[in-house]
Amino acid sequence: MTFALAFAVIVVSGLYTSLWGAFKDSPFERFKPATFPRSIYFSVAIFLALYLLPFFRADLEALSLFQLFFLVMGVERFLAELYKGFFRTEDQSKYFVPSRITFFGKHVSSDLPRYLVGTVLVLLVFASMTLQVRVAPFWGFLLTAYATGLLVSLGGAYKDAPFEGFKPLKFQRSGVVLALFSPLFYYLNDPLAPVPLGFLIYMNGGLERFAVEYYKTYIQRNMSGKFRSDLPRLREFADTREKYHYLALVIIAGLTVLYLHELGIL
Repeated sequence: MTFALAFAVIVVSGLYTSLWGAFKDSPFERFKPATFPRSIYFSVAIFLALYLLPFFRADLEALSLFQLFFLVMGVERFLAELYKGFFRTEDQSKYFVPSRITFFGKHVSSDLPRYLVGTVLVLLVFASMTLQVRVAPFWGFLLTAYATGLLVSLGGAYKDAPFEGFKPLKFQRSGVVLALFSPLFYYLNDPLAPVPLGFLIYMNGGLERFAVEYYKTYIQRNMSGKFRSDLPRLREFADTREKYHYLALVIIAGLTVLYLHELGIL
């Protein structure tokens, strides 16, 4: 894996995330050229940090490009949600489910507790990536996938349940989806250099967002649930957003070819 090729994969990973965000949000708040590349910037910064830190570099270079794509996507999604919830300050009146973190649904007026808790959680994200337990057997991939899905669901439930109620079946969705997809990473795993648990968790986190958001965004065509239902839709952007889906499909096709190549099928 050359640095240039890995860097290109990371840019595409961030682009995929930016595309589904633009597809969902532009009918409510217009297309925003300034914020559209945010996930690309985050992804590049995360990749460079992992690459430059000696502790992570060897394991990072041992990953396949397919694994790298989802590792950085997973870390980016966790950090992006922490950024929006704990560090970003914006008008919350347009939201049904606030992007700013609440305390079990109650507004937190003071910024200092938000910043402190957010900083601790960011540090925990990077600390969890240091877990060096090597995962080799299939049951380890299956269990890690399901547990990661529950972790994602727990974060979503904490944020959403005070406003839309707790939904038991929805809570299980991410765990079940990742359990079903766990063979993808298992068959790419090198038995002589098994992937560390810290990386596998975030690879699964990226795959969960990739799969679940594709279904919700492009198949169900759900309008973004975070906005108030009475907000007017901007027809111009709703009618022209399909181009983001087309580009997402190109990325999915490229990932499929990459995966088959790394398995030795192509």
